[in-house]
Parts: sequence; C-alpha cells; structure tokens
Amino acid sequence: MEGGTPFIHGWHIEAIAEHLEAVHRGQIKRLLINVPPRSGKTSLISIAFPAWVWIHNPEKRFVYASYSMDLSRKHSVLCRSLIQSPWYQEKWGSIFKLKKDQNTKSEFENDKRGERICTSTTGTITGRGGNINVCDDPNNAKDGESEAFTEKVLHFWTQVWSSRLNNAKEDAQIVVQQRVGFQDVSGFIMANDDDRDWVKLILPNEFEEARRCITIDLKGTGEKWKDPRTKEGELLCVHRFGKKETEYQKKIQGSYGYAGQFQQRPAPAEGGIIKADWFQWWKKQQPPELIKIVQSWDCSFKEGEQNDYSVCTTWGIFSSDQLDEGRKDPFEVYYNCAILLSMWRERVNYPDLRKRAMRLYENFTDTGDKPKKFKESNQPDIILIEDKASGQSLIQDLYRSGMKNIIGVDPSKYGDKVQRVHYVAPLLENGQVYLAALPPDFDQLRPTSKTLLEECINFPKAEHDDIVDTLSQMLIHCKRNQLLKITHDPVSRYQEPDSEGVQFF
Repeated sequence: MEGGTPFIHGWHIEAIAEHLEAVHRGQIKRLLINVPPRSGKTSLISIAFPAWVWIHNPEKRFVYASYSMDLSRKHSVLCRSLIQSPWYQEKWGSIFKLKKDQNTKSEFENDKRGERICTSTTGTITGRGGNINVCDDPNNAKDGESEAFTEKVLHFWTQVWSSRLNNAKEDAQIVVQQRVGFQDVSGFIMANDDDRDWVKLILPNEFEEARRCITIDLKGTGEKWKDPRTKEGELLCVHRFGKKETEYQKKIQGSYGYAGQFQQRPAPAEGGIIKADWFQWWKKQQPPELIKIVQSWDCSFKEGEQNDYSVCTTWGIFSSDQLDEGRKDPFEVYYNCAILLSMWRERVNYPDLRKRAMRLYENFTDTGDKPKKFKESNQPDIILIEDKASGQSLIQDLYRSGMKNIIGVDPSKYGDKVQRVHYVAPLLENGQVYLAALPPDFDQLRPTSKTLLEECINFPKAEHDDIVDTLSQMLIHCKRNQLLKITHDPVSRYQEPDSEGVQFF
C-alpha cells in the first residue's frame, strides 16, 4: 500500500482494526473515529478494510465519501491496486475476481456482486447504496472556518448520505476524521446522538485523563475497550510522532488548529479568548448578599433545530467583602463581582418568548417547563435586551405590560461579538465573575454553570454563542455604569442588598 515506506506499529492501529472487525461482524452499526493526521486511518479504513472484508464476504458493497472527488478516487485506486497486487492475488485471488466491465477509478465490482464506489461530500450518489458506508475526512481542514462549506457537508450528511444504506437495520456507517470545527460531521453526530447509537473511538495525540476514550466490549471479556494510556500528556505513537514533532505542530497549527486536528476537540482545553481558569467557583450552598440583580437577554423568535436559541442569564452583583469570612477591616478596599444565579435557554416562537420573559421578570428562578408558584418574588433590578429587530418587539410588549426596568442595548457600539468579549475580558481575567459549584463537595460546577463555561471557553468556535452574548452584554452594562470596575475600587460598606434569600437555579 505504501511502497517502500517502513511500517511503524502502534497500539492505536490495533484499536482501529479491532473496531473495524466489530463493524464487519455486526457488533457495531455506527462507528465514529477521530484520530490525528498521519495515524494510518486512511490506509486501514479506506484501502485495507474493503480488501479484508472481501476475503470473508466478497458480496459486501461499500460506498466511500471524502471532501473532494479527487481524494475519493485516490483512495479507490489504492484499494484496487492492493487487491490486484501479486501478494493479495497469491493468497486470496481464488475467492473472487474483479469484473473487467466495471473497473474504473471511482468504482469497481467483483464477480460476487460486491462493489466499492466513491463520491464526495459535496456531490451526489442518487440511486446507489452500500452495506458499509464510510465517510473518510468529510470536512476539509482548510474549509473548517467556512460556514457555507460546512452547511453543504451537513446537507449531504443529513439529506443524501443518511439514506444510502441498503438495509438500515443490518448495515453499518463509519465516519473517520480529525476535528476541524464544532459543526463538522463529527460534531453534528455528537450533538444529535441522544440514544448513544454511535460508538466513538476518539484518540487525541496527547492523553487527557478527563477525556479517556471508552467504547464497548469487543472480545466478549466483559470489559469495555479503553485508551490504555495512564499518564497525562502521554503521546499516541511516540515512535511516529514524538515530543519534538508535537511541539512543532503546536507552533505552526496554533492553539485552535492543534486542539482540533490533534486533540480532537475544536478549542483548546484551557479556552480560546476566554480561559476556563478566569472563572471563580462559588463554593457555598447559598449565593452571597446581592447589591443588584441584572438579567441579560439574547432573543431569537424562531423554533427549529437549525435556529439560534433564546437565552436569558440572570446575574447577581455582590461585594468582595463576602469572599473571606471574618474579614471586616473598615479600611480594606473592596470591589464588586458578578455571579450566575440562573439561566434559561430554549428555541421558541415569539408568543412563547414573551410569556417566558414575563415569568422570568416575576421570578428569575422560574426556569422550568411549567410555571410554578413561589413563596417570594425574585425580580431582577435591571433587564437588558438587545434593541434590534429581534428584541424591539419584546421591549415594546414588556413596557406595555408594566415592566419599567428594561434597558434597550445597542451592542454594535462596542464592535462585533469577538470585539465585545475582548472589551470585557479584563473583568473575567481579574477573577470578578463567579460560577456556582455543586454541593455538598463543591468539586464540580452546577449544570447551568457548566453549560455557560463550556460555551465561553469554546467561543468563537462553538456552534452557538448566545450565552456568551448575554454575558458580554451584562458585563458591558455593569462596566459602563460602575457596577463592576476592573480596578479594585471600594464600594459602599453601608449599602443594603436589594435581594435576600436568593437561590441558584
């Protein structure tokens, strides 16, 4: 397959092979593989795998797709060359023969009716299907930033590829690639695999214990397969891609490129513009006493899986004198911080959005599906809504309903989404934004806090940025109105909090 190139063994090659064998015997129906470049994935999956399957079941039909037709044809030719090689023919040539009248670069068939055909993820494959359908690099790394190209590939995946199995109950799908963006095919699979139908073999170049890959029992031992590495940062195949080569790729790829293509997540673990360790953890059962409660909205009026979310985050502003118990020095310089109190996030139409805004005005903890009665009112002091096409109607309707503490916001004065985040980044980096940890151990974040953190550290590469918009909108308002100051300026020691008995939601 590779001419005179010497073979370098690695346990990851065995892992891929074992999962491919599980596909062949019907144990796995949907297999997702994410591995770094130059890991042998194409040689195994697009070239050797069909040739191996035909030794056992020459009647099997394969359909392959890559991001370009030229690449798909190249893989097809290499697979055909392997089958026609003297080595292969000497060992298994008696099992089947390639048909001369159906033997081209893009498709070939054997005399047992097995075939291998190829296409591209921007092409068509009308009227054709297979028993094992494989997407090998469905997204091109250089087009990872292109929204138009990403949408084309996802349209192919959902509208074309999804119906190309000959027998949906028995046949199998395989996707193999390195990650190029949150909305690549792998990202789409992960976001929509609610039933956990896909077996995910995800192998980063540098081992991360928190993301250890565990799949299924492949050999009937009662134990699931798992990444065998034990040391944080341990390399996937040091004999092929060592520490020196890894550091070089980090330099030329940059943090996002390396994180996606080599670590199999499209954003660095520490975060992009917003770093994970900028957020402080609130490790108490109850929130602090609050000076102000600020509610921030990012509105969308359309339902549907492809539309944006409507998001409302509610924040409490509090003085830092509550951070250290017993610290009551009247000459101490204190400063204000913000803490996430609640978050609501859904795709809704306008009537439902208006109803939800009314509910969250009456009590910002009312984030459940059905309205509830609360013993006390938790109303925000300030409600921020972006004053543009999607938010203007909501602002007007809420004013008419009697809500007077609404502020229409024009975020464009502070630049685009990325520029706005840079504008408020010093507040975050200064440790003035808190997220609530989960009692009783406080060793992990509450679910709403975790959701916010994940979107923030993946910004601006994440599929959605609605939560980040509400955060930057809140911080800009508080910064401009002296509720939050980057320098540790003192706040009044005699100001009574506006809210008591607040809970996290």
